[in-house]
Amino acid sequence: MLFEDVPADVRVVLPFAPDFITLRRIGHTVVLTSEDNTLIYMAPTLSDLAVIKRHLPGSPDIAARLRITTPFALDEFLLSSHEAALVDRAIRMVEMTSSEHSARVVATGTQGMVIGFVASSSLFMAVLNPALLCQLLHFVFSIFFSACILVRLLARINIGAVRVPPWRTLPSSGSLGYSVLVALYHEADVVPQLVNAMKELNWPRSKLQVLFLCEEDDSETIAALQAEMFPAGFRIIRIPSSGPRTKPKALNYGLQLAKGDYVVVYDAEDRPHPEQLQEAWWHFAKGGATLGCLQAPLILANGHVGWLTRLFAFEYAAHFGGVLPWLARNRLVLSLGGSSNHFRRSCLEAVGGWDPFNVTEDAELGTRLARCGFQVDMLSTPTIEDAPVGLGVWLRQRTRWLKGWMQTWLVEMRRPIRLVNQLGIPRFTVYQLLSIGMIVSALLYPLMLVFVANSAFYFTFADMAAMRPNLFIIDLLNILTGYVSFHALGRRALDGEKTPGPVPLWIPIYWFMISAAAWRALWQLHATPFLWEKKPHQPSTTAPSAPGCALDKFGP
Repeated sequence: MLFEDVPADVRVVLPFAPDFITLRRIGHTVVLTSEDNTLIYMAPTLSDLAVIKRHLPGSPDIAARLRITTPFALDEFLLSSHEAALVDRAIRMVEMTSSEHSARVVATGTQGMVIGFVASSSLFMAVLNPALLCQLLHFVFSIFFSACILVRLLARINIGAVRVPPWRTLPSSGSLGYSVLVALYHEADVVPQLVNAMKELNWPRSKLQVLFLCEEDDSETIAALQAEMFPAGFRIIRIPSSGPRTKPKALNYGLQLAKGDYVVVYDAEDRPHPEQLQEAWWHFAKGGATLGCLQAPLILANGHVGWLTRLFAFEYAAHFGGVLPWLARNRLVLSLGGSSNHFRRSCLEAVGGWDPFNVTEDAELGTRLARCGFQVDMLSTPTIEDAPVGLGVWLRQRTRWLKGWMQTWLVEMRRPIRLVNQLGIPRFTVYQLLSIGMIVSALLYPLMLVFVANSAFYFTFADMAAMRPNLFIIDLLNILTGYVSFHALGRRALDGEKTPGPVPLWIPIYWFMISAAAWRALWQLHATPFLWEKKPHQPSTTAPSAPGCALDKFGP
């Protein structure tokens, strides 16, 4: 019985390519050499060695062909041998589970016909009776705009209404495995910070797997990772270059190699609370098999850098500290954030993983989990991130988010009746009001301001009969209550913490920028639907007061 690495010039006989999902737990492989000899390479455990010692003397043929190697060498060999099958499954995972949930097709033929009919009917009515069309559109769009306002107000009222139940630390023995997936692309600068953050996670090292998912042509990031001192269980995974080159495709690739019972996704810039895995495990243990995902709140550490980061941090506080906990508490459809999503691996695999063609894969996955009967809840231990400092970076990121939400809505509405049956009427109604409301309010916000300004001009300087006072009042109330509800929710979510500068005066400008991103997203949805405009990351220069503020601050 020899100890050696697996040669590069042998061909795998077992496991077969269709069974590559077993790579994360298989401990041996059968290969065929260039001389047509079969060899067995094995990375045995202690129990395996006892079996080998007991039975091998009676099997001289197997003894002659058996080779012992390291788990790492065996994993690397199997991974490289099944590379093509792994990447193919990463691309098709959602379609293999349910093709209707894939955004590979932006809009179906039926959806195209409906959109064309609505557009042509609106144009026809604009010619025949523009006043009636204006009133009708105001009425319809005001419903969705007002729905977003109502959600903010309800979320503000309910902040702190339910306290986070206490959770205890994981026992040192008998713990389950946890896999951490981090998709990286051109992230060499933040690698030291990232690796340090992963090392600080409080989970038994023998049960923790951290996979750094890198594109194979990203030599700088790979080199930066190789320069780090990795604990056991930390591993660099090179993903073959193929389209679409998106984060969800990389995550699907890593999911097939994840050995843990639970899976969490982090971004390159993330500094998660060290106890976050512990809290997630506790909630999964108490929540039952239908609890499929837990979302940790994201907190931006650099809100003091300028007005843009200040507004972004304020928006994050409102979203992760107010809206998402309210949705989770009421068992409504919860759009996940792009990071710090903790999954029960069996649930994630049951729904087909992430959609590699959706550029806001997190929001889409949250909806798909709800459709499949899985619950999504919130954690209290947060993850620290940094907001984009430059306006161009912010615009590209927000464009991608809005484009992905448009993609998601089109995907979910391919079969509306099925969606109603899966969600139920109350959840379906709230989902539609929020999804359409978010997109419509972003697109039409400048037009509402123009109408209000125009009406105010007529009211002050011109013929009052020429203005439409009812529409003027509706738009004015929507805009003002929108500002007030957004600010009130953010202030309540911050729980008395002071912002490093004024917020209310910047809200109108910030919403103008969101509208610009929405129109840019609408154009990209037509021209470049799968374009992934990546946010560049830099090492944080901000040391937050604590990586996880009060544990009950963002609780469900």
